[in-house]
Amino acid sequence: MKRLAGLFLASLLFTPASAAAPKRTVQELTIQSGDGTPLKAVLSLPEGGGRYATVITVHGGEGGRDFATVRNVADPASDSPTVQMLNDSDWAILSIGFRPGAILGAEEDDVVAAVRFAQANPALDPKRIALVGGSHGGNLVLRAAIRTGKAANCAVAGSPWMTNPELFLKGEFSKAPLSELKPAAQRFISTSRERLLAGFSRRGLVNADLDRAIADKSIERNAKHIEIPALFLLSEADVQVPASLVEPTIATMQAAGRKAEVLKVRDSLHGFYWGRTGEFGSRAGAGPKTPTQWAEEETTRRVMRDFLQRCLSR
Repeated sequence: MKRLAGLFLASLLFTPASAAAPKRTVQELTIQSGDGTPLKAVLSLPEGGGRYATVITVHGGEGGRDFATVRNVADPASDSPTVQMLNDSDWAILSIGFRPGAILGAEEDDVVAAVRFAQANPALDPKRIALVGGSHGGNLVLRAAIRTGKAANCAVAGSPWMTNPELFLKGEFSKAPLSELKPAAQRFISTSRERLLAGFSRRGLVNADLDRAIADKSIERNAKHIEIPALFLLSEADVQVPASLVEPTIATMQAAGRKAEVLKVRDSLHGFYWGRTGEFGSRAGAGPKTPTQWAEEETTRRVMRDFLQRCLSR
């Protein structure tokens, strides 16, 4: 995996964002998933007409969020420097809110629905679509990529969560690779596992049904079916999604001849790909960002922008 030093120098050669960001309209929408489930969506569209390339963004955390959460990964007024960067380019930004309580279930259908919406909207170019998500959203954009073949042009996955659900839910902490994780990462996975298994039990997703869902929704097991180029954003300091648990998925893609690019930073915490500064989530109680973390986040945005410019160019 490439390290930060080389990538930071390379980032200086990337094409800078436009000096003047395009004027935009931002609209809250309700679209339907494949089974008719209503979904919150927000579309940030440059003014001026034409058919725009579309970046579909997917937030992390639980599904069923309010419009404020969905809007925060599309609106140029977002508190995320990454979302601001996306709006600086001549792209439409479409964020999608996925349904709650459907982990290892139909939530991936909701991201697929966003792809179908982008393909059908007359303001959007159906041949220039990118998927961008972090954490749970990173998991969902990869699962949508598995489902949709070459409907999108590329995917960006920031610290994609639970790429190997069998390991996450059933792996033994006394054996590698879980035994090799930092204690904080082991505690996070253990706590998450208990909560998830309890939720699956309430849904009746147990025993053979759970095993089938794990196999079907495993990104690592199905990575060879990701036909579009993917950029993975990882951090050695991430205890919620340890980089070492995502790397086998990348290796599976590469072994199958798929295009998988990687930026792996050293010091940044979970969520670094969005670049937010608030004391919440993984940054709660972490104190101010270090100069290295600020530099890593800036490099991440430049690498992401370059990747998207390449995959969305005409």
